[in-house]
Amino acid sequence: MKPEAGPQDALPLLMEAVVGAAIGALVALVVSLVAKRRINIFQDLLLGAGGYIGGVAATPYIPWHRNTITYRVGNTIISSTTRHFQHPYRVAFVTALLLPVVFETVIYFMRKKAGSSRMPNARA
Repeated sequence: MKPEAGPQDALPLLMEAVVGAAIGALVALVVSLVAKRRINIFQDLLLGAGGYIGGVAATPYIPWHRNTITYRVGNTIISSTTRHFQHPYRVAFVTALLLPVVFETVIYFMRKKAGSSRMPNARA
């Protein structure tokens, strides 16, 4: 029987959230330096953390080609076949990186469009 869930079960999830939040904060820092404007870092922190956790959780549902591994232990042959992508932390890293980047890109174009719509027409 499995003992009651304790705080040690939440530690991997917390560590994934911290790594994702750090990725989101790094994206916010780079965007603020490139765009030379102030950025609300909290949104990018949340998107990075959610992207990392979501990437790890969604990896078993990503269809992938069959991968069979066969190896010998003594006189026994052991085979293992998977039908999903086998590297969850790669997916999590890319997701945690792309979500804040896409968010900041959308915000950039929304502000650019709002700024250009306020300008008067230059008709002669």
